[in-house]
Amino acid sequence: MLKKTVELSVASRWFYLFLLTHYLVWTLVPIMVRYNLPLDAIEGTIWAHQLEWSYDKNPFLNGWLTALALKLDGNAGWMIYHFCQFSVVACLWSVWQISRRMLTPFYALISVMVLEGVQYYNLHALDFNDNTLELGLWGVTIACFYYCVIPAKAGISKGVPAFAGMTPWLLTGFFAAMALMAKYYTLMLLASMFLFLVLHPTGRQQLKTRPPYLALLVFAALITPHILWLFSHDFTTVRYVFMRASSKPDWTNHLFYPAQFTWQMLQAFLPAFVLFLFLLIGRRPVLASQRLALSSTNKAFLFYVGLGPFLLTAILSLVTGVKLRAGWGMPLLSLWGIILVAVAQPAITKAKLHRFIGLVFLLIALLAAGYTKSLVDSDTPSSSNFPGRKIATTITQRWHDAYHTKLDYVAGSRWGAGNVAFYSSDHPAVFIEWDERVAPWIHVKDLEKKGAVFVWCISDDEKMPDDIRQRFPRLQPTQVLEFQWLRNTHSLSPIKIAVAFLPPAVK
Repeated sequence: MLKKTVELSVASRWFYLFLLTHYLVWTLVPIMVRYNLPLDAIEGTIWAHQLEWSYDKNPFLNGWLTALALKLDGNAGWMIYHFCQFSVVACLWSVWQISRRMLTPFYALISVMVLEGVQYYNLHALDFNDNTLELGLWGVTIACFYYCVIPAKAGISKGVPAFAGMTPWLLTGFFAAMALMAKYYTLMLLASMFLFLVLHPTGRQQLKTRPPYLALLVFAALITPHILWLFSHDFTTVRYVFMRASSKPDWTNHLFYPAQFTWQMLQAFLPAFVLFLFLLIGRRPVLASQRLALSSTNKAFLFYVGLGPFLLTAILSLVTGVKLRAGWGMPLLSLWGIILVAVAQPAITKAKLHRFIGLVFLLIALLAAGYTKSLVDSDTPSSSNFPGRKIATTITQRWHDAYHTKLDYVAGSRWGAGNVAFYSSDHPAVFIEWDERVAPWIHVKDLEKKGAVFVWCISDDEKMPDDIRQRFPRLQPTQVLEFQWLRNTHSLSPIKIAVAFLPPAVK
């Protein structure tokens, strides 16, 4: 008992040091080396300008949390990077809560730290989007669900707090709803959890009690406003999902897409596996000498919830032939570290454990250094060096000089118009792609009354639709502005931005 208590104390200290290091490095590095927010974060700022129950691509959570981040930092943008790592840290913490009940303390530590080798937890988590949000929300949902269905006595490690009563079920309902309101792909996780409840004896026992149904009520209440919004907006978000998953019909799709997705997930986990292999060097066990036996319930949980969403995704594509995208798999690998450790159970010595921990911290340093160098000395166009602030300031000033009034609207692509909206001191609303279906918050009559700036990036081969000048006959002639890339050490071609002013209506 004393030995396990000491091991848990040591492992916990290493875990929280790792968590703090990860959070600080991957928050501060992009803040310090990026001049411009990433593409998806810019899109989030467009949505954050107006709080809707859904947007054209995803439900409401991304836009609402971006609005909160901007409120906290006064529209500076740096809090968005903190929110990215809040999500990653929430995921890693959740995996720790599960692993230290399933595994011995040092095995639990390894099962979490090995995830630093997966790009989804570092380099791919620097842009605040639905996939980054899913990391944390899936993790917390899974952890709460684990505490619901598996009693604390089933865990190995002592000193692990156990929830009681309805609390874990209510939390499961809440976080499951938030995860679904981040991205519909959460349905794969919910389906896996449902299968565990229906097919496993432990799950079926829970269905005989009241808490799961109260959790379902919480879940339903939280997603109802979004569903009502869909009915009144022609199911825009749902249609976008089907558009993203569609492809040219071909019988090979049923084999190619699931095989491709499986390979992409294995590729993403491969660096973590290589990191884990360092623990297999040497034979003399000291810290873990007896083979760990997981309970049948824990094994079932890892299969249904740890592997279930991935397997269901692959099966769905196999049956329907829908196109799968690698980014969708971002939240799928969180429990794979636990599965790997539970299967392999490496013989651990103090030296091997310290070598592994040192290797993880070295990996963080190398990845951060590589990321920094790639941005500081970029020989290709990079969103980090995009002069969004300069473009927005220039266009806003020209608008003020011409019309002596606030810029309330900007129209154009998510990237071009989004940068103007975010970095402009006026923070205008964005008429995305000149399409009311994509930006239903835009009232065209008010836009015509107050005027707007229409922008498109010629350098990206963007064009203003042919019918726009017919729809807005007062639109002024197009001007082409040129801007240099920041840190332009490789003489990149200047950025060409086309601008056309729609003057305010004469009072």
